[in-house]
Amino acid sequence: MVGTSLPPTSLPRATSLTDVLTAPASLSVSRDEFGELRRDFEDVLRTAARSLRAGERIRVDAYHLRNSVSGNVDRESPFRWTPWTARRPIGMECVRACLANARLTPAQAGHDVIARLIRRADDERGRHGSLAEWLAGLAVGGRAVVQAEGVAWATQLLTALEWSKLTAPIVGVDRSVVLPSSSQVLLRGRIEVRTRLVSPQPPNARRTLDVAPSVLFAMMTGRPSPTARTELGLAALTVALDGRHGDVPVRVVGWWPQCGRALIVPVDLALLDHTCQAVVATVRAACPTRRVQPHSAKATDDRTGGRDARTNAARRAAKPAITPAERVAS
Repeated sequence: MVGTSLPPTSLPRATSLTDVLTAPASLSVSRDEFGELRRDFEDVLRTAARSLRAGERIRVDAYHLRNSVSGNVDRESPFRWTPWTARRPIGMECVRACLANARLTPAQAGHDVIARLIRRADDERGRHGSLAEWLAGLAVGGRAVVQAEGVAWATQLLTALEWSKLTAPIVGVDRSVVLPSSSQVLLRGRIEVRTRLVSPQPPNARRTLDVAPSVLFAMMTGRPSPTARTELGLAALTVALDGRHGDVPVRVVGWWPQCGRALIVPVDLALLDHTCQAVVATVRAACPTRRVQPHSAKATDDRTGGRDARTNAARRAAKPAITPAERVAS
């Protein structure tokens, strides 16, 4: 089951997802190994970002990474709030409220969250484009639509896992990382839940959550795409690059509730290296000189120079193979 989708003939339920998320595992990437990969990644990313215009900033998240890999480099329209784009931030607050108060239903939590945001709009005057300001400008019917979307999203996440079996779960831990070597590139990883794997210990022993390996859970939309594995790898990469924690997760579980599919991805050097290549390719595709004709990650790596033969050989050896089971998941 590791590294593949759950059987497509049966919908994964909370017990199945929780079991695969919290299955015992050990770290497969040491600090030294990740430190070497990070140095190589920063070197190549710095070179790729040199072609950016002064003051231009590139955001690399799952959406942009997916478009870059598929060859869709069209400039997206400016972001705007809609019931669909507001469903996740509102749903996330609903989940936190329901986990803190077991008597609270998602519908009640959704009403409270929206009411609180509308009250906050008065305090955020001058902050143009905020979610609170947008909600305050909606009619009652529009707010009801937004609440329904947020409640549906929250219900999907609340029913996806058996929360009592998770160790110190944290809801809504998206990671935004800007590396000093390439300050014009923002990496953004989408993470719904982060929890720790803690082995059973004697009653008098102290639990050391700070050293226990972490696992990530991401709830996605639609169905798994051919880039699903790399998108989940981006979540793991941003956590590993975040200086506040600095640990490498051992596993990322992706969950697509609309189609009842899941993908379990162990985090190893091959996954992280492949994700780094995809990030670099996304940045290069967004550069002014490369926007018309995007290039693959491998072709762009051959033009960078400055990478010694040992590193290139290790990168080629680390490139992950897609198993038949993963093709089924996509």
